[in-house]
Amino acid sequence: MRAMTGYSRPVASMRYRPAPIGAQVLGVARAAFVKRGFAEAHILAHWPDIVGGGLAEYCAPEKLVFPRVSGEEARARRQGTTLVLRVDGPVAVEIRHLEPQIVERINAYYGYGAVERLKLVQGPLPPKPRPRYRQIRPLKPEERRALAQGLESIEEPALKQALEKLGERVLGASRKT
Repeated sequence: MRAMTGYSRPVASMRYRPAPIGAQVLGVARAAFVKRGFAEAHILAHWPDIVGGGLAEYCAPEKLVFPRVSGEEARARRQGTTLVLRVDGPVAVEIRHLEPQIVERINAYYGYGAVERLKLVQGPLPPKPRPRYRQIRPLKPEERRALAQGLESIEEPALKQALEKLGERVLGASRKT
């Protein structure tokens, strides 16, 4: 049944369509983030941008600890926040030494005093996902001949070698169908 809206498609099908699952993931994960002190997952997702790639390799934010406050001090809740960092092994001494700079970077990133101090917890960091590289298969003789034939007209050796290498990778890349 079409609604009398002047549109060519029914209104009801747009209204009752389920939301994309990607839009619901953060809503489901929010409870887990709040439990760990992260009302927003922003600091987790942008940790390498905040402290730099070198430091982010050896430490990761674990939770935010807010001080206990009474009702009238609820507005000042952000004051005195402690960020708990999981630190990998003996790097904890270095991180402790860099604590003022790390706190300054975090606060500069957010534009206000989001964190007052760090608490370090030594332990293994979660494993980082390994980058996946494409498997390049060796070219068949007929593919190699066709590639060489296509590159015959190129006279500059460096360009010819680079294009040959590119051709091998393009032709040898396994495609999932």
